[in-house]
Amino acid sequence: MENVDLIKTGCYKELSPYDPDWYFVRAASVARKIYLKQGIGIGKFRKIYGSTYRKGVRTEHFCKVSGGLIRHICQQLEKAGLVELYSKGGRVITSAGKRDLDLIAGRCPNPPQMIFT
Repeated sequence: MENVDLIKTGCYKELSPYDPDWYFVRAASVARKIYLKQGIGIGKFRKIYGSTYRKGVRTEHFCKVSGGLIRHICQQLEKAGLVELYSKGGRVITSAGKRDLDLIAGRCPNPPQMIFT
């Protein structure tokens, strides 16, 4: 996606993300959420990644995130063969996508054990 450094993730944001790899992190997060909950759609992702919208001294309200960005990520995951459209709506992980995500998760190091004294 071009102009990734200029895109805001939602209308409640003032600036684009500082991390140069934010798009890939969001794509990995979307793929993981589709893996965990099959049939999730763009509207639910907009709500999951949304946040409160500050209006100065007035009361904060919830605002959804940009849907075009989530839609583009899902389309790219479909093009890569990790995700496919679900007949009832939303998207589901393919068998190849499940295999790839399992391999990636297996390579991640385990977190150190927490010791409570």
